[in-house]
Amino acid sequence: MPGRTDPTPSARRIVASSRGRLAGTDFHEAVVAARGELGSPHRAPFPELSERGFAATRTARTVSCLAELFADGQPFGWRLTSRPSHESVAASSRFRSDINVLADVIGGEGSGHQGSTVVSLTGPVSLAADLGLSNGEAVLSDHGARRELAESLTEGVAALSEALRTAVEDESLAIRWLEPHLERALAGRIPTSSGYRTLRAVPRAEADRFLSDLAAACDRLGIDAVLDVDGPLPDPEFGQHFHGVAARPLGRGSAEWEGIAGVVDRGQEAWLGITDVGDEDGTVDTVRSFWRTWRDLGLGAKELSAVTIEEADDLAALSPLRGTEVQRRSATVAEGLLDLSRE
Repeated sequence: MPGRTDPTPSARRIVASSRGRLAGTDFHEAVVAARGELGSPHRAPFPELSERGFAATRTARTVSCLAELFADGQPFGWRLTSRPSHESVAASSRFRSDINVLADVIGGEGSGHQGSTVVSLTGPVSLAADLGLSNGEAVLSDHGARRELAESLTEGVAALSEALRTAVEDESLAIRWLEPHLERALAGRIPTSSGYRTLRAVPRAEADRFLSDLAAACDRLGIDAVLDVDGPLPDPEFGQHFHGVAARPLGRGSAEWEGIAGVVDRGQEAWLGITDVGDEDGTVDTVRSFWRTWRDLGLGAKELSAVTIEEADDLAALSPLRGTEVQRRSATVAEGLLDLSRE
């Protein structure tokens, strides 16, 4: 795991955050609401509102971060190109506009503001599965193309960091690198464009290099890099390179909790999606269940400071109001666990 010398909110105490994928089209309101519920000491997401159109999706944001590579829109999705397209220009413009909105909101909080911002982007392996080549096949199908894409993404983090630093001033930054296709890519289960075959498996050593280079680039820039494979705990082979890993663990007693304990023992952060998104507020039960599981693992108050609490399911399926309510629940869960740890 990359070393860090500057303390972050989650290095001091248990906090809450959110994956930030929300319903609605009012980005300014989403930023205000997220910072209202998950402001200091918690970690507010940089919201993703895909209902605003193709230029506002996580894929579009990630494409706009590439260095010297671009993409254009095709019926099958995004296609990698060497020149700017109407779609890539629109994606970059939307991302810059969103960062400016964040800066305006933070500026309106006054000189004494504190906090932390979490931006979600697509990692190099999954991005290679999401983007196509000129022949229609995924970038993942070509070793040279996926290497070039990974290098471009890693190089582009520096410019993104500069833009975000201007917006957030002295606040801490984290990037959640989502890799929902990682395991399928490693197992050779990503379908070809025809759907009749699958692409050749990506070598584990290659994926490991892409991810470790990306995590190292973030670390050099003072950004906390978090690996999220969209559900289970990431393989330690890949997760070890990151400041933290994210997971939405199953109920008490599952083997995954032993892996979570291992993450904490290695000195990494565990971003855990345990907050219920249902109609009934089960915050008290969530706090009690988590604390029992935590203690059963032999972990205590000290180790709890490595945990970030998040929602258990996607908030984009909920109304904006409900999504905000769930973010509030996560903060309440974190505070409840902090109280229990002090008893």
